[in-house]
Amino acid sequence: MKHLRLLFCAPLLLLNGCFSSAPPVPRDHYYRVLVSAPARSDGPMLQGVLSVAPLEADGLLRERPVVYSASGESYEMQQHDYHYWTDPPPRMLQIQLISYLRHSGLAETVVAPDLRIEADYELSGRIKRLERLLGGGPPRVVAEIELALVESKSNRLILVRSYSAEVPSADESVTSSITALNTALSRIFESFLTDAGWSKSADVAPASG
Repeated sequence: MKHLRLLFCAPLLLLNGCFSSAPPVPRDHYYRVLVSAPARSDGPMLQGVLSVAPLEADGLLRERPVVYSASGESYEMQQHDYHYWTDPPPRMLQIQLISYLRHSGLAETVVAPDLRIEADYELSGRIKRLERLLGGGPPRVVAEIELALVESKSNRLILVRSYSAEVPSADESVTSSITALNTALSRIFESFLTDAGWSKSADVAPASG
């Protein structure tokens, strides 16, 4: 009977030893974009309400895992395990754009479409790139967004342009990449703000870039 107990317990002890030696499962990490508020203008450039829609995106850019390229090439993308955005990028960047434009004073009022307020102007866009580049040189990030500003009643196109920024990362960590992406998006938002102010004052839509 004693030998039978030993035979029964031996596999359990071995199995327990395997579990105790296994490495811990990595924890999930979550990140959000935080674009610094701009300096406020003296008065609104756009009279009335500006509605900012969620940005459009295709494929991986619609999902929450952080995207990267191990080779550093734009045609080769992968999704991180355990590293996620707090919201899908289209929604996350919409929230940041609304906050940024409210602080800027570009329009008298800046809202999201779900408030169902009649808007005088509408801003829409598409995320083309939002990724970490880890190969082909020092670690860096790249962001590219197309933005279009339309006058609602006349359906007149005021501005449509594609903005991009590439910023070096301090190191290959995801945290450093998020910091660099914040800088890249700040540059893009600032460029759009400059163009939107110029476009309205000139009353001419610049050529798309």
